[in-house]
This record gives sequence, C-alpha cells and structure tokens, in this order.
Amino acid sequence: MKKISQQLGGVAQLITTMGNEVTQVAQDMHGAIANPFGVRGRDYTAAPMVYGLIRYGFRQAGQAAALAGLIGEPGQELRGNPDLQSIVNGVFGQLLAQQHSRYALPMTLLPAQATAGERDTLILFIHGLCMNESCWNHPAQAEFVRWAEPALNARVHTVRYNTGLHISDNGLALADLLNQRPLPARLILVGHSMGGLVARSALHQGRQRGDAWVHRLSELACLGSPHQGAVLEKLGNRANRLLGVTPYSRPLMRLANLRSDGIRDLRFGYVIKEQWHQRPLDEPRPYGKVPLDATVRQLFLAGSISEQGEPSPRGDWLVRVDSGLARRLYGEAPNLTRRLFYRMGHMAMLEDPRTYQCLKQWLAP
Repeated sequence: MKKISQQLGGVAQLITTMGNEVTQVAQDMHGAIANPFGVRGRDYTAAPMVYGLIRYGFRQAGQAAALAGLIGEPGQELRGNPDLQSIVNGVFGQLLAQQHSRYALPMTLLPAQATAGERDTLILFIHGLCMNESCWNHPAQAEFVRWAEPALNARVHTVRYNTGLHISDNGLALADLLNQRPLPARLILVGHSMGGLVARSALHQGRQRGDAWVHRLSELACLGSPHQGAVLEKLGNRANRLLGVTPYSRPLMRLANLRSDGIRDLRFGYVIKEQWHQRPLDEPRPYGKVPLDATVRQLFLAGSISEQGEPSPRGDWLVRVDSGLARRLYGEAPNLTRRLFYRMGHMAMLEDPRTYQCLKQWLAP
C-alpha cells in the first residue's frame, strides 16, 4: 500500500508540474502571437484568471489520478514500480527533489548490510541514466561476482540513485556515503554510462576534500561513459536552440528545458559543479576540464556497433568511441587502460561476457 501511495503521489506531482509548464508555454505563445513586436505596458494575452483556472484544473487532475488509482487497486503491488520510478527520476529528477517528493530516489547502497571485516575488497556497481540496480542482473555479471568473491576476496554491492540530479550532486552524495561507512582495505568502483561519470565525480570531489575513503580506492572502471559528451543530448540541445530563433517558437524551449539536470550534464560529460554552475542551459560548447586522477588505476571501456577492423568505428548508438575512450581529453596516461569492443551496443555491454572478462583480466592479481 505504501509503494502504491508513493507511486501515485509522484504521478500526481508530475501531472501538476507538467500542467503548469504547458500552461505557461501556451500563455507565452499567445502573448507572442498577439504582441509580435514586444510592446510593453499592455497585456495582450487572455485574462490571467483563465490561465490560473487551467493550472487549477491540472492540480485537480493530478489528485484525481492518485485517488482513482488507490480506489481501483487498494491492496495490490504495482508491477514495474522500480523501473518506472527510475525512468521518471531520470527525466524529471530535479523537479522531484525540489518538491521533496517521496518519489525521488535517494543515494542508496544495496544490499545495505555492513561490509567491514567481511572481505578484503568492496566492489560497487553504479547504474546509468533512468536505470536501477536490476540492470546488472545478467548471467555474465553473476559469473563475474562468483569469480570476484574468491579471487579478490570481494563483496559486491550496487548503488541506486536519482539519475535526474546533476552528476556533480550525485558524485558528492556517493562520496558522502562512502565516507560515512566502514570500508575494507580495497575499494573498486564500476560504473555504466552516467554511473562512470558519477564515480569519477565522487573521486575528484573526495580527493579535494581529503576524504579517507579515497585512499582505499584502487580501481575505477567506466563502461560506455560519455567522458566527452553523449550524442543524443548534443543533438537535442541544438534542436532546442533552434526554437529560440523566433518569438513564436521560443516559448517551446521551456518544455525542452524540463529535461533533467543529469541529462543536460551528459551533453559534455560534466562531473563537477564548476562546469555547469551559472552557465546557460543551452551551452553550445564544453566548459572546463577535470584532470584524470593520477593515483587510481582507471579503465575506459567503449563499445562500437561496427565490425572488427573498420578504420573509423562508429559508437555504441549513444556514445561515440572517442568520447567513451576520452582520447581528446586525456591522451596517453600511465594509469589509464582503454579497451574497445566491436559489435557491442550501449545497453548490450551490460550483459556481454566480454565486458566482465575484460574486468577480470584488468583486476586479476
């Protein structure tokens, strides 16, 4: 019953929020059409009370949706709740956080039991955008866990978090989580896509603060992470900038900018606050660069949908090869290992045995 209440509460909040935004877009567009020359001092739109009534209607619709769901299924668990919640957090995560919604996912270590004294090594797997810990539930990852437990004397955990927040905020939350827990002698972070950037953000911010856990971190692996940016977010931002060309289409930028802070960070692979703070939402070029950590061994694994041996391999559908390997950012570094796998898509690398075989070889004593 509690899960149903949380989910429907989140749905109600989203209906209200989206309704407010859509209404504001309509109001702005009507104003642009009625007053194309931007004459000040006169309201050319419909009476503000009309738009206020529309917003009130959306609020009531949200409450009605929540109430109808509770009446229709008062005692049943809603199927797919974790996945739906993860997707909504990825797309609108900052809105849920701003509203202090119970639907917003907190940074959580799973399973939650203590790890100190049990093993010599802790391996944390960190998921990507709009996902949760279930993305690791594949035979290849399970086989890797069976190998790591005796080979590295390791305990394997996963991290769940709100992927719609800024990567820098999630990195800080991960650093805080690790700083507050007893840890074994060796810590290994493995992140897929955005998860790799969150791990790098945590390392950088933890190093700056002088966190104790950073000295236990020996390896950090990024699987398909867009260190130099993700293709779709760059294309989406260009399309959104085109909406600002005319006063009639400019209000539509408001809806496009509803996409989460986490998604916008993927445009250039931003991992610290200084890269996005007080910068335009539709920034067309990257700002700032985070140096590669000089102490922790790192693995950047990229996938390509191209065939083996193709001279200019394409990316994995979402991340270009150059971005996944961070060639332009870091060049050659003694503590950085790069691996490229052909015929491997962005999501397929989560269940591809080659991914975990690569991790084994890289981590093997």
